[in-house]
Amino acid sequence: MKYYIVNLIFFFLPASRCFAFKRFLLRFCGAKIGLNVRLMRIRVQGIHLIIDDNTFIGDESLIMGTVNTQVVIGKNCDISTRVNIITGTHHIGTMEQAAGEGYGEDIIIEDGVWIGFGAIILPGVRIGKGSIVAAGAVVNKSVPSGVLVAGVPAKIKRSL
Repeated sequence: MKYYIVNLIFFFLPASRCFAFKRFLLRFCGAKIGLNVRLMRIRVQGIHLIIDDNTFIGDESLIMGTVNTQVVIGKNCDISTRVNIITGTHHIGTMEQAAGEGYGEDIIIEDGVWIGFGAIILPGVRIGKGSIVAAGAVVNKSVPSGVLVAGVPAKIKRSL
């Protein structure tokens, strides 16, 4: 319920201002937010959130999942606009109900990561230090440190 109210307040705040107030609101919900974290109009639902120092998260980004999961974002990360970070999913079900039992897995984004516009980060993924996720990529497997990944599903394109 707290996140619902905070998301509503975020919607009415200027996107590129009030960063200290936005950090305060997320801390009120139990999130651990570092120094100089800059959040645009993001939406957070149902997860435990940790964001380290000097990280930016762009407008209309969504961080959501199941209650018993967490998203950890390291320091000096740059997460662009409309990025979806989702910890929840379902097992494959039956013909009568394709989406089987739901479950969640943590997502860890290490220090210095850059995630491009519209990328999707799926459950259980760890993105290694200093890696780049290209715009529109769908990351369904962990990414090692120091690489550029792109595509659907995301694949390593080169080392940095």
